[in-house]
Amino acid sequence: MPHVDPSSPTLARTTPELHQVRAGRRGAPLVVLIHAVALDLTYWDRQFGALAESFDVIAYDLAGHGASPAPGQPFGFDDAAEDLARVIEAAGAGPACVVGLSVGGMIAQTLALARPDLVRALCLMDTVSTFADAGREAVRGRAAQVRAGGMEAILAPTLERWFTPGFAARRPDVLDRVAKTLRAADPDVHAAMWDMISTLDVAPRLTEIDRPTLVMVGEKDPTTPVAASEVIARGIPGARLEIIPDASHMAPLEAPEEVNRHLLGFLNGL
Repeated sequence: MPHVDPSSPTLARTTPELHQVRAGRRGAPLVVLIHAVALDLTYWDRQFGALAESFDVIAYDLAGHGASPAPGQPFGFDDAAEDLARVIEAAGAGPACVVGLSVGGMIAQTLALARPDLVRALCLMDTVSTFADAGREAVRGRAAQVRAGGMEAILAPTLERWFTPGFAARRPDVLDRVAKTLRAADPDVHAAMWDMISTLDVAPRLTEIDRPTLVMVGEKDPTTPVAASEVIARGIPGARLEIIPDASHMAPLEAPEEVNRHLLGFLNGL
């Protein structure tokens, strides 16, 4: 399966503002992939190639992530959704099937509410629609830790939340790769991202989303647990929930075959 390689000549940038790659079948349904906080578009490598066999696929780096420039002003979910809207509009192939992991799923929900004309379908992975007070404070606490001690301050607990112990033992190479990416991240940008995440509260509006929706979550995800995905699946009319066995928060990395099976089945059935 091909990897996402931003330098590959077969992958074309589509807008100058955000770094992105595009491949697959032009004229086929558009799929846009949104990565998790502090990562980048290359973490979709196990999904990107599989999707590109049948779809027109774009993966992009969120503002301040990967090769995308940091936002020059305070940044909220409306801004992130506007960035996503710009990616879809510039592709000239929308509406898009929007696939978001963690904060990517939060941005996808925000866009579906703000610009439903740009959304054909949603796949929301290991994400939430709101937080209880304790969860909101925990996210703000991560922002404070990063401001005080840099990315190293949250590295070990993040890896522990994101991956099951079994996967960590089997695939230390994946954890090493993620750790390297986290260490290289800009602490100011990512503290601001966690502050943004702490503001999310779209749960009361989920019934307004009228697009086909697949919700996926790792069975052992402590960060955005199964119960949070159940809230989303109950709230969005007709949404389908799939629980990925023995996976944690990074289900697309821990269980790519299972994730791809559900994702391709959903997209091919639209």
